[in-house]
Amino acid sequence: MEKNDHIDNEEYNFEEMLEASLNRRDDFEPGESVTGVVVQINQENVFLDISGKSEATIDISEFFDKDGKPTVKKGDRIDAYVVSKRGGETHLTTSIGKGKATPELISMAYKKRVPIHGTVTDVKKGGYSVSISGTRAFCPFSQIDIKAPENPEKLISRSMPFLITEYGEGGKNIILSRRVLLEEEKQKSEDRLRQSLRLNDTVTGPVTSVRDFGVFVDIGGMEALVPKSELSRSRSVDMAQFAPGKNVTAMVKAMDWDSGRITLSVKDLSPDPWADSSRFRPGDRFDGRVVNMIKSGAFVEIEPGVEGFIHLSRMNLVKKISKPEDLLKIGDAVSVKVISVNPGEKKLSLDLTDDGTGPWNRDAGDLEEIVEGSIERVIPQGVNVRLENGLLGFIPKKELACPPGTDLNKKYAIGATIRAAVTEFDRDSRNMILSEKKAIENSEKKEYTFYQEKHAATEKSTLGNLLKNKFEELQKNVKKDQ
Repeated sequence: MEKNDHIDNEEYNFEEMLEASLNRRDDFEPGESVTGVVVQINQENVFLDISGKSEATIDISEFFDKDGKPTVKKGDRIDAYVVSKRGGETHLTTSIGKGKATPELISMAYKKRVPIHGTVTDVKKGGYSVSISGTRAFCPFSQIDIKAPENPEKLISRSMPFLITEYGEGGKNIILSRRVLLEEEKQKSEDRLRQSLRLNDTVTGPVTSVRDFGVFVDIGGMEALVPKSELSRSRSVDMAQFAPGKNVTAMVKAMDWDSGRITLSVKDLSPDPWADSSRFRPGDRFDGRVVNMIKSGAFVEIEPGVEGFIHLSRMNLVKKISKPEDLLKIGDAVSVKVISVNPGEKKLSLDLTDDGTGPWNRDAGDLEEIVEGSIERVIPQGVNVRLENGLLGFIPKKELACPPGTDLNKKYAIGATIRAAVTEFDRDSRNMILSEKKAIENSEKKEYTFYQEKHAATEKSTLGNLLKNKFEELQKNVKKDQ
């Protein structure tokens, strides 16, 4: 059994070698794109096997790093272009212009649309001067990149590949475009991503630019946007942590290939802080930061991704607040207390806490039976009254001492003093109901009681009562003597 397997393997290897030998060719043309494997390296050349009948070479200088050391090794696969065939040798280049570039090579690069390497030497009117191994060429501003550079001078001395779009006057008038190559590569990258990328995939790439509305990330030759709202679960995200060049890991949130837009989310990779809402209970206190304000109140973030709302009515104990800006500003650190929790809607109602000495930190029994305050607001439903201690109470229309149909705005002037009785007092909800009618009734009862007590005392002091008392006293004394 093992012997037969060995024979089969030998036959298979022989067939492979035979097929490879039959497929070897030697009819490569200048400008043709080839792929080869590095088989040997010496001080001058890199030798490649490109399935040809003769060896192919590339000048080793094309692979030097900034320190002059080669960056290629045996076994590496190299994409290259055929430059020429001399003495049974096929000469290649990874990009014309990295080494010597003769006029014939430059002409061939134009005809075959082979990328050519050039170095930006200067900024001219309308574009850049580019040197291709000593040969002068020109690249318009619009063709240097997909997006126009903000600072053209920054590209001076940079080497990069170009495509020759115009070749005139025997090479004296050469027009280049880098944008064409970038767009072609972008299209290839987009085609690859179309085949491989799926919703909810996790991708990693460097930040290419930071804008007010979000961050652009290179996900493999194509830019994707992380909207600002998707950078963090916190509304107050620090944009400085997304500097250009820094790698970002995010989740694919949406793909629109027709418009070439991919939307990512960083925050979707972090746990939902509302997954366990049991840690938020009414009465709990937290330290937070004001992150937004609207007409009716302020939003406070108590932890990343968890915000609560403080209504105007719960912002101050003694001062009338007409807008949140009267008391707070975005970024303020505040101490808050949870009033209510709605896990389904991910909402917290908060109370701006005080130092414990505020007027609401008392019991109803600490208040006088009848209180006095100034009218702060008049509405069809009743009157708001601000007491001297800062508490705000409300007198419903039915508890006002006025006949039905009375014009409340004429009867109760803002700023006027009014007396009322406390009928309801809820410290937790900061709700106090007052009654002007009750205050009048209580005052009348007190006056009547005082009159009765005074009248009873007066009756006891009359002459008849004095004689009666004296007679009763004498009778008691007579009985004692008997």
